Amino acid sequence: MEKDKRFHIDKCSANADGELQQLDDGQMNENSMKGLVGLTNLGNTCYMNSSVQCISNTWELTQYFLEKKYKSLIDREYKNPLGTEGRIVQAWAKLLGEMWRGDNRVVRPDLFKRILGQYNATFEGYG
Repeated sequence: MEKDKRFHIDKCSANADGELQQLDDGQMNENSMKGLVGLTNLGNTCYMNSSVQCISNTWELTQYFLEKKYKSLIDREYKNPLGTEGRIVQAWAKLLGEMWRGDNRVVRPDLFKRILGQYNATFEGYG
């Protein structure tokens, strides 16, 4: 895996846990984009990006994530056998942090896409 890392690391969900631990603790300042960012198309992700933009501009929900109120949900002791152990929630929070607190005009939602795709494939048989 290590020698072929350059070919799959951007698509691999195995290293996602480490990336999720690097949550943005920054605050909004005068350089923050406050949600006015573009999202990079990662190969047929235009519909996902459109949905992300719409949900991101639902201020009450975004504020909930930016203020890290979601952490109490992740810290609960119960385990759902079909759950994601908070990975999708953490990936969403990280993406919102980049979109609202960051100073880049374009954000690459690759971590969110990888984690969402990983669990979407897992749950395809349930329904």
